[in-house]
Amino acid sequence: MIDYHIHSNFSPDSNSNVEDIVKYAKEKNLKVIITDHYEAVEKDHNFKFDIESYKETMKKYGLLVGVEFGWDGKSKIDIDLKEFDFVILSYHAYKDYSDIQLMYENYLKNLYNIIEVINDFHVLGHLDFPRRFVENNEPFSKKLYPLISEIFKKIIKEGKILEVNTSAIYRYGEPNPSYDILKLYRDLGGKYVTIGSDAHRLEDVGRGIYDTLGNLKDLGFEYIMVLNDGKWDMEKIV
Repeated sequence: MIDYHIHSNFSPDSNSNVEDIVKYAKEKNLKVIITDHYEAVEKDHNFKFDIESYKETMKKYGLLVGVEFGWDGKSKIDIDLKEFDFVILSYHAYKDYSDIQLMYENYLKNLYNIIEVINDFHVLGHLDFPRRFVENNEPFSKKLYPLISEIFKKIIKEGKILEVNTSAIYRYGEPNPSYDILKLYRDLGGKYVTIGSDAHRLEDVGRGIYDTLGNLKDLGFEYIMVLNDGKWDMEKIV
């Protein structure tokens, strides 16, 4: 099976060594893509992503060169996403509001504007991401589903893939996006999904993948998208 969202010590928030990730994944019979952070945001935390060293390291271990690209929708983009074999587009920059649903609404509007501008990505990462950090992990209201539907219609039309991110399962029992939102995606005709643990620690690589695949099958998803020799294939969920 696959895990297509993993962070190594090329990210500022992970200490996992690439060699250790590769060994651990082999033990777990996982095909992995490491997707370290590249953030184009106003506050870059003074972290310098050494792209050339990163590429060389991935090549050394026979891995595709992945990236999780985060953009706030306004900062200068000084990277060519075509340099990467696999690009997750994520939106991490959201403002705290006393009204959680209003914050979610603004998050979705900004995310839609971002995917209107950026097309050089393969996967839309962890939709409903802010839910991880609010009180009681309040879910997105169904009143926001029309906004979410517009995002889904756009990525479906453009052949993009939706990520099922298992990290939140161990916070509140559901992936990002939630199962209800995944059902909405399916009902709108969405069928392209990939899956990742969003592991920032070695022991979290592959965490939640197998159980979540079973739940996806129950929702009507038949396939998971995988990269083979640089080409996308549909692998049946069994």
